[in-house]
Amino acid sequence: MSRTVRGARGSGELAASILQAFDSGSEGVAFDDPGFVDIGGRVRRFRHRGRDLVAKFRPLEAARSERDLAAEAARRLGRLTVDGFGTVEVCVPELVPLPGQGTALVSPYLGRRLSAGSGASGLSVPVIAGLLVALLDRGVEASGCVPRNMFRRAGRTILIDWEDALLVPAGTAPDELTLMKWDIAWSDLLGRDLKLRERILAWSPGEEAELDDFETVLASWLPATATHRDVRRYGIEVTLASELPLEKAGSPSAAFLGHLAEDVLPAGLGVFHTVLTAHLREQWGEDAYASLLMQLDTLARSSRPAASPPGLGTLRRAWVLALFSAADSNLPPGAMPLGQLAERIDQLAYESGWIAAHDRAVVAEEITSRLAVVILAVLQLEKLDLLLRGSCAQGVLGRGSDIDFELSSAAHPVGHRPAEDLLIEALACLGLAAEGSAARPVECDLVSTDSDTSRDLHEWFELRRPGSDLHDPGWATTLLTPPSADVIGRPSQYEDQGREHTAKYLWFESRAALARLVSTDSGTAPMPVTLERQLAVLPQVIGAEDAAELRDLVHATFALRETADPSYPVGGQAEDQIARLAGRLDLFRQRLGLPGPRNL
Repeated sequence: MSRTVRGARGSGELAASILQAFDSGSEGVAFDDPGFVDIGGRVRRFRHRGRDLVAKFRPLEAARSERDLAAEAARRLGRLTVDGFGTVEVCVPELVPLPGQGTALVSPYLGRRLSAGSGASGLSVPVIAGLLVALLDRGVEASGCVPRNMFRRAGRTILIDWEDALLVPAGTAPDELTLMKWDIAWSDLLGRDLKLRERILAWSPGEEAELDDFETVLASWLPATATHRDVRRYGIEVTLASELPLEKAGSPSAAFLGHLAEDVLPAGLGVFHTVLTAHLREQWGEDAYASLLMQLDTLARSSRPAASPPGLGTLRRAWVLALFSAADSNLPPGAMPLGQLAERIDQLAYESGWIAAHDRAVVAEEITSRLAVVILAVLQLEKLDLLLRGSCAQGVLGRGSDIDFELSSAAHPVGHRPAEDLLIEALACLGLAAEGSAARPVECDLVSTDSDTSRDLHEWFELRRPGSDLHDPGWATTLLTPPSADVIGRPSQYEDQGREHTAKYLWFESRAALARLVSTDSGTAPMPVTLERQLAVLPQVIGAEDAAELRDLVHATFALRETADPSYPVGGQAEDQIARLAGRLDLFRQRLGLPGPRNL
């Protein structure tokens, strides 16, 4: 097959034709295949010197490996004929260096793929199994020997995409993952579960299994006692449940969408797509699952094939909203759907001021809570507490502030990082920056008796659960004693490090003073965490005049924090404003006997 390309090259002009096809302003020649979707923008059909060709961008080493695997597969499968498929041929691509742009694998354009229905008539389970076994008998285990990589032409079947092929001893049983991929793809072609896994004996590596990227992510969500064999078994189980064809006629291809999700979503969410869709299918049934797939299929086919970040970001956002909305469908009366919450957070993104920051915190909290509930339920991690921290917990989320949260428990005192990372990915797809336990303060003002659990004083004041504005440290309540008057009345470990002359630090200082006053007055009752509630009770604690002064300091430091944020330049960070507000804070604390940061 590569000779066809060489004949088309002509004086080294092929690279120039490829680069022109990939030019940002060009979509190349359309593929005559309604099922072809190239989300990453890595493939182009183009014409060169009268030849119809296809180019695929690949890193150099990966391109060499795929070409060499294809060449060896072509040698091993030479003159192979299989009933129902005719002569089996391997398309060996040509490797074409692109100066300053990487490498392209180039092959002839072969028309419609078998997955598009071209030449699928007459295929049966025995015929399909016969093809796969014939390849194995020649020492070729090609997980990519599936309809989307096959073309039928006048008594011939041509195979492409050899990047994942394995060259094995002749007659070797296939790996379980290879058999799973065959089962899903060929079942998808014929619209029913072919159960190839019951016809072809697979090889199981047991505990010697080397986990692939999908399984590595999956393992991080499972109990620590899960073995590699457990992870592989579970991965195959959920993938089959997610991607085998639906019984309902005319339903979108679950296999196509599962394969596409890997290209559309970040790594963790790509795996979660599989686990979540398997869960929804089991819980809600075929009709509801078909409805979700219809939404995803419409999204995928209405997206233009492009590698541009804005285009991919739009599709990711819509995909995440569809997935989580399907799992979040049982809403109480009056609750705003997740899609409307996402629209509202977009509207607030560029609004400034205290009221906008309050509204942003309310919506961000609700989105975070909704996504977390779905993640914890699907991954069976309901024993984890979702705790909010930082400015979102305090109900005033500035334009440059992240959502600070943790998914933690006594068993995971420093947070369940893989679950947190998944939530961070989902929030990012909706335009919300977030940080989990990895960004927690390292200071230890409060320490448990066994020294295994600790908290920074200011973080402790901020902890609460979504839906309540009262202090609630969740599982940590039983392990940590609330701060004593002595601890509250002296500088914290963070304050001992000295004052930073920045707007961000002043915003912290004003909130720290407010929290100290409110916590001292709360006694044994949970203190309010949100700033509005704290400011509301403050006159009862220190009198109206001092309360008005601190309210003004809180609002002034917030306003300065907003305008000084480099991500949203409004007026620049004024040193005299910082010095003036710092002086006012110092005088206020001195008058009320409050500790504060050391002045360096």
